Amino acid sequence: MSAFQIELTEKQWEIVEEIWANVEQETTYLATLSREQRLAWFREHQYPHPISFEREIGGTVYTVNAHFSEDAETADGKVNRILSQNITL
Repeated sequence: MSAFQIELTEKQWEIVEEIWANVEQETTYLATLSREQRLAWFREHQYPHPISFEREIGGTVYTVNAHFSEDAETADGKVNRILSQNITL
C-alpha cells in the first residue's frame, strides 16, 4: 500500500472543507427523498452533455454510446447480492 501526504494552504483547506460540507448537506438531503424523488433529482442535476461521443485515435474513428436501463440492478443491490453469495454462515 502506498501512502502520500498533500500539503494544502489555509485557503485550499477551506475549499476542501466547504466541498465536504456541501457533499454532506446534499447527502443528508438525498437520504430524505424517496427513490423516485432521488432519481428525479439526479436527472435534473446530471451532466448536461451527452455521454455518447466520437473520438479519432490514430486515424480510426471510435464511436462511444452509453445507455442506461431504468430496470438495471442498483449498486446497493449488486453489493448485497455479491456479499450474500460470498458469505457462508
